[in-house]
Amino acid sequence: MNSSDNQPWDNPRWVTSRHNFAPEIAIPPRPVRLHDLTLRDGEESADLAFTTADKIRIAEKLARLGIKRTEIFLTVPGWEEVIRAFTARDLGMDLWVTWQPGRVEKALDLGTRHVMVWHHIGDDFQKHVFGTNRTEFLDKTLAEIRAAKAAGCTVNLFMPESTRGDLDNIMAVAKAAEAEGADAVTVVDSQGIARPAAIAFLVGKLKAETKMEVEVHCHNDFGLAVANVLGGYEGGADVLQVSVNGIGYRAGNAAMETVAAALAMVYGADLTRLPDICREVAEISGIPNGYYSPIVGEGAFRYEQWRSIRAFEDAGERRQGFPFEPEVVGRSPELVIGKWSDTGAVIQKLADYALTATPNQLSRILKRSQRAGTARHRPLEDHEFLVIAEEEGAVDKA
Repeated sequence: MNSSDNQPWDNPRWVTSRHNFAPEIAIPPRPVRLHDLTLRDGEESADLAFTTADKIRIAEKLARLGIKRTEIFLTVPGWEEVIRAFTARDLGMDLWVTWQPGRVEKALDLGTRHVMVWHHIGDDFQKHVFGTNRTEFLDKTLAEIRAAKAAGCTVNLFMPESTRGDLDNIMAVAKAAEAEGADAVTVVDSQGIARPAAIAFLVGKLKAETKMEVEVHCHNDFGLAVANVLGGYEGGADVLQVSVNGIGYRAGNAAMETVAAALAMVYGADLTRLPDICREVAEISGIPNGYYSPIVGEGAFRYEQWRSIRAFEDAGERRQGFPFEPEVVGRSPELVIGKWSDTGAVIQKLADYALTATPNQLSRILKRSQRAGTARHRPLEDHEFLVIAEEEGAVDKA
């Protein structure tokens, strides 16, 4: 069945859950932008350091993917060189920097006009880390916003500890920042401690009581970063901050590739390029993707059973056999033979090598392959499977 206005879950390349679109919970599709954190929060990972060449290489890939915004810190050595190299290229991307007096002046001289003014909203953070209080800290933040606006900058009020902050204080700071000209505000789940409904709630409050754009930035300490960013989208967020492969401080950030795939029908990224940039960042950073990582992990489209996929293919409904057709994100399904394989898997794997077998031979090949996979604690490599198939009499189709 083809997609229609009445069945938005039914797309020619995937079938999602119809319950996502139940009238009681449906979220009308709307545009949303992705802000890349790979070059800033990604580099905060304790296990990597990017060179200028690395950052430009990643930025160029992001630009080809369709990402329009990325960010760097001004405390990392080489930041001036990065800005020069970035602005020398016509990437069609905005480069955001943190407002850090003593450094930001040089960034402005180099042409940067997009700044994050940080305001740690948590009282404990202000007291114990900065030795200050709400009033003094807010005065400092508002002075920075005024200076940034006077320099002609687009200003984002970035609020670490948002999910630990007092709601009345969050709203008071946001409104004061807006009065000084701030263009956007970011809900930051610094410790990854919120749940999606909490992020949606905070975003909704800010959308309702200010006219600023609202962004979300979520860490993954409880494995909820992607869900929380999507919760922000459901709450009305205009921008979702993400990183390639989810790299970032501690347990990382919301993975760009997973968020982009989830938003495929409302965000105009070319999803077939996602595996390419994810592989590149893994290579540069030296931090591999997890086997089970959605979209880009080695196991994301690996199968031992094939009967249902084959049945859907024969019925002209291949998309029903997957969460979405792997080719949508530039991948291909990979069939392996092992403990959980069925006869359909053996038939398909033989066909991949232009081989065929009688029903009795198929039964023996399957049983031997299942035993071999169990003994090896893994599926068989193709060459191991082919040895069994040939010993059991599989022959060329011709």
